[in-house]
Amino acid sequence: MATATSIENNENEIRKLIDSWADAVAAKDIDAIMKHYSEDVVVFDVPPPLQETGRNAYRKHWESWFKMFDGPLNVEFKNMEITVGDEVGFLHTLTRVSEQKSGPDSGSWVRVTVGYRKIDGDWIATHEHVSIPAGG
Repeated sequence: MATATSIENNENEIRKLIDSWADAVAAKDIDAIMKHYSEDVVVFDVPPPLQETGRNAYRKHWESWFKMFDGPLNVEFKNMEITVGDEVGFLHTLTRVSEQKSGPDSGSWVRVTVGYRKIDGDWIATHEHVSIPAGG
């Protein structure tokens, strides 16, 4: 059973993971991004295909998506909440990725939910769901 101390430690580990993921996205470092996902990750995303299964398929998705951007990226979060136990954790947040050259208010906010599992002592994303709020 999760104790207050283990919950706090696990939440801090997931926050560090999220920061690492954001840094990798901002740098367009696909190898670093993929380290955050399990081999059998299931992803529901906005651009087609609507479902990806497996890290290799999701890698191709990222490679294609990054072609839309010329320069470095900004990654922002708001309303972030983490719920965590000893072996499973969840993140839900609003996220915006935009080109630095386009300014801080460019890009669209999307809803993101990530399911994490603690595998061999490390938190890893096993499920991710990204959606666009209705009406933009």
